[in-house]
Amino acid sequence: MADKFLHNLTLLDPEAAAERKACVLVRDGRIAEVFDDLTVAPAASEPVDLAGCALAPGFIDVHFHGELIFAREDDFGAALGRTSEALLREGTTSYLATTVAFNEPRIRSFVTQCQSEMTQTRHLGAELLGVHLEGPWINPAMAGAQPSQAIRPYNDTEDHEILEVAKDSLKLVTLAPECEGVPKLIDALVKAGIVASLGHSDAGLHEIDACVKRGMTHVTHLFNAMGSMHHREPGVAGWALADDRVTCDLICDGVHVDPAVVRTASRAKRDKLLLITDRVDPPETGEPGSGAVYNDGTAIRLANGELAGSSLSLARAVRNAQDFGAMTRLEAIASATLRPAKLLGIENERGTFQVGARADFVVLDDAGQVCETWLTGHRASSRN
Repeated sequence: MADKFLHNLTLLDPEAAAERKACVLVRDGRIAEVFDDLTVAPAASEPVDLAGCALAPGFIDVHFHGELIFAREDDFGAALGRTSEALLREGTTSYLATTVAFNEPRIRSFVTQCQSEMTQTRHLGAELLGVHLEGPWINPAMAGAQPSQAIRPYNDTEDHEILEVAKDSLKLVTLAPECEGVPKLIDALVKAGIVASLGHSDAGLHEIDACVKRGMTHVTHLFNAMGSMHHREPGVAGWALADDRVTCDLICDGVHVDPAVVRTASRAKRDKLLLITDRVDPPETGEPGSGAVYNDGTAIRLANGELAGSSLSLARAVRNAQDFGAMTRLEAIASATLRPAKLLGIENERGTFQVGARADFVVLDDAGQVCETWLTGHRASSRN
């Protein structure tokens, strides 16, 4: 297999101080070298002219529901395949399949089928990195569109079996510090190397601090489904903005969080702010347990108008972060590549242009639209 020499491009390196003209040599599906001034392809390599487009690491979405929360058990594998192919066209090269607050049998089925997908070696689309459990150990008063009937305290005896079943596929759990049993849950997550993330919570600051000290390191969809900020009562959101011990992710569609507040969050959290989609792709029939949902053209909502997810792609979120004046292009790229990779502890493998990392790329035009997506050094999707 010949090396590939990608040239005539602007490198959007999330670890660099500025954008720059560069060339990238790919060998055996990984980054072999990055050149700043080489104009002639190395011997025995295949030159690939990117026509002046921008090259960034492939996007990583740590909070994606898609159609998976609606899928029947007998169609779940096919739904994963459709999801991975669709995400690839949008520049997303890896993701976490994210639940809602399911009951134990459905969580078990969701996790088991994701594990089965992860053991396969096909490369048809974005790679499933694992599972993000959004609930069920959250505050029912802050459920938002989460199915309320499955929300419950954490039971160290019964629910620990879920963690055992999930094994290495479970990467992130969204939980509420005030939920009964959560300290034991965090202990179990930390021991297993799983990210514990605050979400769907109205916890007091002492409860939050205790959970951070136990190992909670992240905050799920900042501002949404959590205690709001007041200048005399910081609440969960105010605490998250001010505490450097935690990273936060945010739905950057201009609906879930106003653009002015996105700017505030970016200035407060800086390199600790990630972009997610919280994407939901509702079918013509079916619902995730909290009622039928629909796409109003800008977001996903319940019949009563309550927000139930976004219709975002990460490419759109990256453009929005720039259009809102919240981030530079490099900062926006980092928030969808390097920063989520760091959250998951895979920053040497993904979200980077470091030598030896996977050659997963997204090629963007001047408007920030996805032209191509590359997986392990192969052009896997192209709009042309």
